[in-house]
Amino acid sequence: MPESDESTATTKRPNPRPDLSFTPVRNGMDYLISAVDNLTEGTTPPSDRDLKYAVLHLQAAAEVLLKARLVGEHWSLVFKNPGGASLGDFKKGKFESCSIDATMDRLGSIAQVEISPANRGFIKDLADDRNALTHYGHTANAFQVEAKAARVLNFLLDFIVEQLYPMLNAAYYAAINQVWAATPTSLITPDLQLESPVVQVALRQRREVSDTMRALRSKLHRIDKLVEKRMQDLSGDLASFEHQTVQCPDCLQWAFVVNDDASWNPITCRFCLTVYHDVYEAATAYVRRVVGGIGSTQLCPNCGAAGTLVIGAIVANEREAKVAACFNCGCHVPREAIGKLMTTNPEHSGAADSEKQS
Repeated sequence: MPESDESTATTKRPNPRPDLSFTPVRNGMDYLISAVDNLTEGTTPPSDRDLKYAVLHLQAAAEVLLKARLVGEHWSLVFKNPGGASLGDFKKGKFESCSIDATMDRLGSIAQVEISPANRGFIKDLADDRNALTHYGHTANAFQVEAKAARVLNFLLDFIVEQLYPMLNAAYYAAINQVWAATPTSLITPDLQLESPVVQVALRQRREVSDTMRALRSKLHRIDKLVEKRMQDLSGDLASFEHQTVQCPDCLQWAFVVNDDASWNPITCRFCLTVYHDVYEAATAYVRRVVGGIGSTQLCPNCGAAGTLVIGAIVANEREAKVAACFNCGCHVPREAIGKLMTTNPEHSGAADSEKQS
């Protein structure tokens, strides 16, 4: 081939090419991560093009994820006319699906998934913007578009945790039980469930949602309007917990409410919904990501829990002062007592352990 031809030659795609495999949940999560990328990547603040695709993909994510939950109730419910639904048409995708309004109606009346009038309004507004952008062109204030997108994203984050996670978990365990029920006891092995395609699909969906939520959490704090709106919504609930609220190790928002009853209950960030099932793990993650090298964990003198008292913690109602705060019982050790505490309990220091947790 002549040199001039080489410079203009196009790169051939590999053959065979991979099949497309997008389940409703995977499809919705893919739209969601694209929307967040358009809000957080590239120019700051987002350009008009970024906002346009954020709206288009966020609206698509909302519709697909809501319908995915409806399918979890029964596949026929996503048909415009459920009475004429055919399983064959559903599997082929050859049907007219119900509108977003009908989806929300059916979620409430059939699946008992209540969507507040406010959230319904946010989703409807976003759908109107999406239709205007797609079919007619659209002119709108950028801050208004960001605010609408933030409200719907705010709703979807809760919806995924409260509705899709339980649905996917139920599907996973149902698939496992189906395999075990169809297998003679003598043939059951530890890896049996992993060999089932049905179990693999359910497991993959669950992992994809978890991975996407982890990626989203790392970007949430960069969406100014989302942070402002979500923290405003949470302010009432957080007001009475300021003495036990610290920055979240994952999103760094002041929404990580630690335990105050020595219950060893999981600790959840009210903003990004990250859950730490192990209190010690929450404390060490906080030391590593928020306090840094000057922090450590110690034995709590109040509840006796090892490695849950964080030296150098800052709580929401006293942001100018570093204290020692227990993530298990919520007690505070005054600053003047911290030095003595570290001297008398050196064997319980978790500074080195926290590095091992990374």
